Amino acid sequence: MKRNTLIVIMIIALSITTGYMDQATSHAKSDVNIKPQEVDDRISAWMKKKKVPGLAACIVIGDKIVWSNGYGWANIEKGIPFTPNNTLFQIASVSKTITATATMQLRDKGCFKLDDDVNKFLPFSVKNPKYPNKPITFRHLLSHTSSIQDNDFVYSTYSAGDPVITLKKFVTEYFTSNGLYWTSENYSKYCPGEEEDYSNVGFGLLGYLIETISKKPLETYLQENIYLPLCMPETSFYITNIDAFRHAIPYTYARKHRKKLIDEGDGLLLPEGTIPRIGFNGHVLYSYPTLSDGLIRTSVQQLARFMIAYMNDGSYNDQCILEAKTIEEMLSVQFGKEQGIGWFKRGSRWGHDGSDPGCATEMLFNPKNKIGIIIFCNADVDELKPIVKLLFSTARRML
Repeated sequence: MKRNTLIVIMIIALSITTGYMDQATSHAKSDVNIKPQEVDDRISAWMKKKKVPGLAACIVIGDKIVWSNGYGWANIEKGIPFTPNNTLFQIASVSKTITATATMQLRDKGCFKLDDDVNKFLPFSVKNPKYPNKPITFRHLLSHTSSIQDNDFVYSTYSAGDPVITLKKFVTEYFTSNGLYWTSENYSKYCPGEEEDYSNVGFGLLGYLIETISKKPLETYLQENIYLPLCMPETSFYITNIDAFRHAIPYTYARKHRKKLIDEGDGLLLPEGTIPRIGFNGHVLYSYPTLSDGLIRTSVQQLARFMIAYMNDGSYNDQCILEAKTIEEMLSVQFGKEQGIGWFKRGSRWGHDGSDPGCATEMLFNPKNKIGIIIFCNADVDELKPIVKLLFSTARRML
């Protein structure tokens, strides 16, 4: 019997015994060589240690989700479980990979070249005042080498509900020399292209460039060109566009009484009339105007379809969102040892992580052996490395 055929039969057999199937792909939770309870126990123990209320994750091999599961609570107060298919959550800076994808789609259509000055496509001028003759390019923005910095005001714009400041308004006021949010601190001391300096606002600007070039709102462009082809119908920047009841609550755990729980927004982002308490503090669903840098909301299984496209020459379910040569270009080091085009290299893997108040996410895959993982959890954790290691180890054993 061929090895691949044997694996398929083993997977199907386990799906019958566990009763857990990925509804989107009809593949089982795990291979029979894996002890699912051991994986579950290790994740649950890590969550307890790190004070994580809820977590959902998946493993992808090839073009299939071969394992997915949820743990704990999306909403503690209402007793709603965190699941990989039903729970929606903000993916934080993992959103940058989708923004980068949209940008490269427009590049492939011949709308611009990566080394073009972005000012050709803007109604205002973006220049580092320390280097006024050095253009800032699309490549600079996509590789965090633009010299654009996030000033303190950026983190004060977190607020309850959907953004009250539009993306256009924010970037106009941030980059116009007499704008409300402009200061010389919006730029670093480095010349564009000289140094990597991670920039959320830089990706906010990319979102606005997508709008000016495509002549469509960013949300509309993404819906038409990424979410619809990839069967991601419950994916959006906006709370009003999704089922908010299914959106996981972001939590911050306080071990003692604190006046502020977080650094962003009002320092709390709690429901009106609520004060911090010892234990889990559930934030409101919040947003910020630079939405293209971190505000996409989706489920683990929907985001997996996006990752699958990157692992399979730009296609998912016969729908192509990027050319294979473009993906190869994006997954090549542009600066330093790890910075690609919208993606970061981690050894043999490419991916992106994300963090926001009460939120930690990870998407990571190996383009050669086509193994990838996604993790969402609704807590403030400094890293997801133990769970990443566990899931890749599980995937290798499955092979």
